[in-house]
Amino acid sequence: MTERLGMHTLTEGRGLLFGGDYNPEQWPEEVWAEDAELMRAAGVNLVTIGVFSWARLEPEPGRHDFGWLDRVLDLMAANGIAVDLATPTASPPPWLGHRWPETLPVDEGGHRLWYGSRNQFCPSSPVYRERALAIAAALADRYAGHPALALWHVGNELGEVCHCDVSAEAFRGWLRARYGDLGTLNEAWGTTFWSQGYGDWAEVLPPRRAPYIVNPSQRLDWWRFSSDALLGHFRAERDVLRARTPDIPVTTNFMGFFKRADYWSFAAEEDVVANDWYPEPGDPLSPARTALTRTTCPNRPASSGWSRCRRSRAARTGCATSSGGPRASARSASTPRWCRTRARTRGCTPRCARTGRSCAGWPRWRASRCRRGWRWCSAGRTGGRWRSAGGPATGSTPWTSCSPTTCRSSSAG
Repeated sequence: MTERLGMHTLTEGRGLLFGGDYNPEQWPEEVWAEDAELMRAAGVNLVTIGVFSWARLEPEPGRHDFGWLDRVLDLMAANGIAVDLATPTASPPPWLGHRWPETLPVDEGGHRLWYGSRNQFCPSSPVYRERALAIAAALADRYAGHPALALWHVGNELGEVCHCDVSAEAFRGWLRARYGDLGTLNEAWGTTFWSQGYGDWAEVLPPRRAPYIVNPSQRLDWWRFSSDALLGHFRAERDVLRARTPDIPVTTNFMGFFKRADYWSFAAEEDVVANDWYPEPGDPLSPARTALTRTTCPNRPASSGWSRCRRSRAARTGCATSSGGPRASARSASTPRWCRTRARTRGCTPRCARTGRSCAGWPRWRASRCRRGWRWCSAGRTGGRWRSAGGPATGSTPWTSCSPTTCRSSSAG
């Protein structure tokens, strides 16, 4: 029987996974070697690469530039650092929206949202799906068998919603499959209230901007549909990756109590469950919300067909975490993502190990050179403070050799 991939696939031979996001495309190539050297010195053994690099990887339709990524992955492999390689489909390049404006999302007021930020795609767009699967396939074809490749990361914090006519048609198809006929739909939605009864499927729309309160049952089904549309896209990318790299686990990152996706349905489709968490330092309930998020984060369901399935969770607070088993404790300090790096590496990491997690990391290795995301500080050398803020303390247990039973640190608090 084929063993199901999971967190154990990543931790075998590596121990506690310690790392975070790395965006080398945002920095001159001459600093990459120093980055790798400092990562190795800090005990880093896993980094996420390529989340927002679609425009760099495919500067125009069908023309790829993988040379820089080849060098980054080779550098990581040479330093013993595994890579969680992302499909960059969460942020399409400008050429996609310019050439195919129908791929851009429409808000509930009917306004098209343009490129110049991120997340500018319609999940139901056939053109977006085609181009996203093409770049995912190109990445998998090129890096299948690469020694650095350890995990696939599909998109980023999926939660995009679109109210365009393409989405409306897809919504009607989803409703037909759910209710069968308009009579059943009208009954379920209570459309006798306020004279909302539908007599033709073409009359049924997404919950667009209206003069007053929109039917709550319609809105609830809309959110269900929107989550399923994203899940369908996740499955499509995942299947492309699995077909080319069947031995590499696939994940995507959840986001706490984010309402735009049903994470329980996603969890069953992943090999590793991961969750981002952004606690607010001024919120007195932040520690409780952090603990609640980690406790309720959906686990991958066990099955007798999976010989070594581990239930896994992850949360990127000040560190990214993943639990090693269903009974792992969910206790956590409320550590803001922009906290001091010392607190991240010397406090949060051993805490993650002691509470049963298999992975710990930070938002990014080097801070962004742009104003966007300025609050998220880096763990790498920034302004000459790396030695005082990053890396394990002298004489302490290396993070990669920590486990819930062996990791001890007086700095964990």
